[in-house]
Amino acid sequence: MNKKIIETLKKEITNLKNIIDSKETDVERLDSINKEHKKLNGRLRLEIEELNGSWKKYNETRNKLKKKEADKLMIEKIKKYEKKIRRLKNDAKDLLNYP
Repeated sequence: MNKKIIETLKKEITNLKNIIDSKETDVERLDSINKEHKKLNGRLRLEIEELNGSWKKYNETRNKLKKKEADKLMIEKIKKYEKKIRRLKNDAKDLLNYP
C-alpha cells in the first residue's frame, strides 16, 4: 500500500514539475513577446513622429502654394482694375478736353 502511495506521489511530483516547467516557458515567451512589443511600439512612435513632421511640411508647402495662388489671383484682379482705372481716367480727360 505504501509503495502505491509513493508511486502516486512520484507521478504527481513529476506532473507538477512538468506544469512548472511549462509555466516557466510560458513566462519566458511572454517576456520575449513583451520586449518585442516594446521595440515595435518604439519604432511605431518614431514612424508616427516622422509622419507628423512630413505632414507638417506638407501643410506648410501647401499653404505657401495656396498663398502664392491667392497672391497671383489678387495681382490679376489688381491689373484688371488698374486697366479700368486708366480707361476711366482717359475718358475723364477726354470729357474735360471736349469743347
